[in-house]
Amino acid sequence: MTSEALKNIRTMRQVKTSLDLAKNQRVRTTNSLSRTEEEADYLLSLTDRRTGQLLAKETKRLAAMEASVDKSRGRVLKAREKLATTINRNRALTELRYQLQRARWDKKVPLKKEPPTGDGTLPRLELNY
Repeated sequence: MTSEALKNIRTMRQVKTSLDLAKNQRVRTTNSLSRTEEEADYLLSLTDRRTGQLLAKETKRLAAMEASVDKSRGRVLKAREKLATTINRNRALTELRYQLQRARWDKKVPLKKEPPTGDGTLPRLELNY
């Protein structure tokens, strides 16, 4: 028996956005109803002389924005790598300290202490002239 629940699942490529739907629709106005096809084709063919410049400028702006985004991503990646290096170093150092501490506790080796000199409050100081 086939599954009925998974029959109508669509991927993002199959779903049309409202912008895609609006592109295909033509608004029926009085002006569009009274125009002939030749006039409509002629009006659609008219362009501004600066259109090419505007399109090139927009393409350049988008390329600059993409470069900026890539640069920002690179900076974030560098910061993450630097932070990961620091974290890994600290983990290794902490692990080493735990191992040394455990080894000292297991061997029951007392810590070395210097015997106090004099009355025990100040270190001994020798002056030579």
